[in-house]
Amino acid sequence: MKKSKKIEFVALFVFMLTVLTVSGYTFDTCETGITEAQAVLSTGEQNPLVTFSSEDSFIKVPWPQDENPLPPYSDEEKESLVKEAKQEIIRLFPDLDENTLDNVSWGRLYYSGYIVPAIVFSDVLDLSKVEERRAIFKYYDQNDPRTVIVVYDPERKTIGRYGPEGWGGDNDDEAIISVEEAEEHALEFYRKMVGEKYYEDHKDEFYIARHDYDDDLFLDLDICTTYEGVVYFEDHSSINYDMRLDTVNYYFDTRRDPEALYNITTLSPEPDITIDEAKEILEERLKENNGGSKVDVEYCQRYQYYNYPNLQWLDVPYYMDIEDGYVTSPLKLIWELPYTTPNGRMHYGIIDAHTGEIIDIQF
Repeated sequence: MKKSKKIEFVALFVFMLTVLTVSGYTFDTCETGITEAQAVLSTGEQNPLVTFSSEDSFIKVPWPQDENPLPPYSDEEKESLVKEAKQEIIRLFPDLDENTLDNVSWGRLYYSGYIVPAIVFSDVLDLSKVEERRAIFKYYDQNDPRTVIVVYDPERKTIGRYGPEGWGGDNDDEAIISVEEAEEHALEFYRKMVGEKYYEDHKDEFYIARHDYDDDLFLDLDICTTYEGVVYFEDHSSINYDMRLDTVNYYFDTRRDPEALYNITTLSPEPDITIDEAKEILEERLKENNGGSKVDVEYCQRYQYYNYPNLQWLDVPYYMDIEDGYVTSPLKLIWELPYTTPNGRMHYGIIDAHTGEIIDIQF
């Protein structure tokens, strides 16, 4: 990626996460309602489906899917929670100007498929690395340093978002640390954000996914949740690390409560069909949809990732059984199959790794 494009990309990255935070996210799909099971090609014995009732489920959508969920707190409780949020923000980000934490509103946070009320601190002055920023930012205003937005979840007592509301810089900037150092420092930051106990308890379960933007100024990492060695489709935290300043530029957290998530991840992590068999099932459906003519496909990585596992737990609410705010059946184990067609377009096939069912084909 040319440096002239990097500024455009980072600005787009910030904008996209702003949309996710403020507006929520709808999972796009182009072939829905495909529920008939394909013939399972494996001769191995299938694992029995683990079923349970609502009473046995431990996950519940915390609030309805309203665009503007109302915080369930009294005015007195809101005031106390705002004070608590300010203390936590200054503890984690001591270089933020505490005097600018007064632009407060109640907004929302997106957590991998549902939206919860949150406390939003806007236009917070970031006084870290002022001289360094002044040296590299073309439009840096000496009287108005970098401002960030911080979003706090009062229920989970965590920061769900931190980062600038804009970005600027020169095209000839240079990194002062290596990619390997940036990853190490990003994970140190993550340890601080999630807490020592959570990090130590779950560090061996993280899957670190790097984006392939071919950028020598910024490193983008997803710290993905796994269970029994299988990554979740969506549950993760994201860090955008600025290698020019050796500091975090952006942080976004969409993790659910891990224990609740694990309680609905009860199927075997061992697939009953191989990835090659899943590809055969997908290609047969594409051929059928194309009037019987074979569709040339080339399998690839998930969009903008160096390497993302194909075997995943499908933790997207669009595909989950949720009744009255409770998950009523286990998460499916799936093969995610990204592929391109001769026209250069990228698509995804999602195949149940136990039954061979085509869950979706996204065009």
